[in-house]
Amino acid sequence: MASQPATLLIVDDEPQVRKLLETLLQHEGYQTLCAGSGEEALQLVAQQPPDLILLDIMMPGMDGYEVASQLKGDETTAGIPIIMLSALSEPSARVSGLETGAEEFISKPVERVELWLRVRNLLRLKARGDRVNPSRELTRQQTGMNVHDLAHQDLEEALRLAVEREEFTVHYQPKVEVANGRLCALEALLRWERPDYGAVSPGVFVPVLESIGLIVPVGRWVIDTVCQQIAEWQRGAIGAVEVSVNVSGHQLIEGDLIADIARLLAQHGVAPHWLEVELTEGSLMENTQHTIDSLQRLHAMGVKISIDDFGTGYSSLAYLRRFPIDTLKIDIAFIREVTSNPQDAAITRTIIELAHSLSLRVVAEGVETQAQLAFLKDAGCDQIQGYLFSRPLPVETLERLLLERLDRP
Repeated sequence: MASQPATLLIVDDEPQVRKLLETLLQHEGYQTLCAGSGEEALQLVAQQPPDLILLDIMMPGMDGYEVASQLKGDETTAGIPIIMLSALSEPSARVSGLETGAEEFISKPVERVELWLRVRNLLRLKARGDRVNPSRELTRQQTGMNVHDLAHQDLEEALRLAVEREEFTVHYQPKVEVANGRLCALEALLRWERPDYGAVSPGVFVPVLESIGLIVPVGRWVIDTVCQQIAEWQRGAIGAVEVSVNVSGHQLIEGDLIADIARLLAQHGVAPHWLEVELTEGSLMENTQHTIDSLQRLHAMGVKISIDDFGTGYSSLAYLRRFPIDTLKIDIAFIREVTSNPQDAAITRTIIELAHSLSLRVVAEGVETQAQLAFLKDAGCDQIQGYLFSRPLPVETLERLLLERLDRP
């Protein structure tokens, strides 16, 4: 006798999104329920607990964070897996979702294969947890583990194997000069294609690498890979290209980042000015004097320093004068609505003006429309990166783009 198909609850305030997800999931054989608000979702869960919930973050009234917190705080519903859905792509949104107890996070627009993989794997984990003991309540009392704990444990184990098996890759997103539209630099971005699962967001797996103490060796591998790549381009037709690398605060505090960078640059024969180190605004606030000393040593070597996601933390441009910074990246949260939200537009203009007064280069990330580009050009932004020009690319695809650039006058 065939087993009963899983029931999935879709919670989103946009009817067209609910309809799309319902169509995709029913096509895969799942039963679906729909709610247009957080309040309605809680009522449906109380009446008919689903096997899994797809939960939008941004909704009027009770948002997804609050719904997830209530469900995970209730013993009767804590075992229901939650996949957060959001158009917000920055890591802070993912981290906030996971902190509420959600097991997964998918960025909108949702892709069919990614949705299917995330749902399939979470339902498998849930089934595995339920089989340990048919009584969820007894299982939690005896082992303290629900499906969220199992998913997190499973991810930790998979990441340890990923390090051993060298499953990570580096993709590169081009940066473009606003004034002339020319490709001028790249950002290196860590990617992980989890076997039998698919691509996992860095916003999900990087915090776990940090928590299990693997971010330092993985970060060192990224810098090594980037230096080796710059050296290869330097020897060939493409020529050397400036590449920025994201660095975790853990690498500054726990690792020997400065010695690693000096050794790898020398090993691959790359001049320091071709490498830029990107730190988030938040990481500057941790162990401040040690961070300042480390960045000053890097800067003295000739390595450039960039502050990523500026505007999301609590620092000010005046405070940043204490750090040897070359570049400021305006957070995507301001760029997204820069043409429709007067407050975001004013903040963005102010950041650009003040950054230039401190002789800092300004990069806007997450630029997706011509209207955003026109605004940034008028505001005097120096560089942009985003899907308007190119998504992050694997090396083979990127090299074709770089060679095309060389053929242009």
